Amino acid sequence: MPNLLVYTRRGIGYKIKNNFLNIPNKIDCLVISPGGCGSVSLIKYLNEYCKSNIYFEKKFKIFGLGHLYKPPPSFFKKKVKIILLKRNLNEIYKSMKNRGFIKNSLNTYGDLFPFLYINIFKNEKNLKKKFINNLKIFYSNWNLYPKEQILKINYNDLYSKVSVKKKIFKFLNLNNKNFLDKFPNYKRYKKDQKFIDPSTPLMKKIYNIK
Repeated sequence: MPNLLVYTRRGIGYKIKNNFLNIPNKIDCLVISPGGCGSVSLIKYLNEYCKSNIYFEKKFKIFGLGHLYKPPPSFFKKKVKIILLKRNLNEIYKSMKNRGFIKNSLNTYGDLFPFLYINIFKNEKNLKKKFINNLKIFYSNWNLYPKEQILKINYNDLYSKVSVKKKIFKFLNLNNKNFLDKFPNYKRYKKDQKFIDPSTPLMKKIYNIK
């Protein structure tokens, strides 16, 4: 049991970070999602054109910056531009479950007992209900953010519709037309024995983990 309490401590840490996060530098944009929304490719691509997730996670060691479960008060004051990725909630749950990220994701959402229906009661039905409820709260929180400062994009449209990359280009006030020409396409991951979740090498790169 003591090792499970690590998650409770982390959950408290995420709550504190989410409420008091104040990045001193000017933020061009942040990509936000609860996970399972194909954000990694977009985050990596935006890093080539503006100061966004990777830049600030590297500089200030802010783990999980792209999964903030609600807008910090400082974001309202600084008018931080947000690209919010959305997806069917059941699909998000399925994605996170298949990747083994349920417990850590709940923790990131500020849940103090993400292990409750995994390690103690082992109830799949209640676990899914708990997770979906957290996703609803996640999106409800971000719905309170000023409309002019947030661009909401559906997962199914992100890499398939030309109009989406044009919206991002305009939203960020970019000038480099290469952004449109080289925008990444959808790529289905080949999940064999050698498969490594795309978020893993990105995290290692940001935090210089060997």
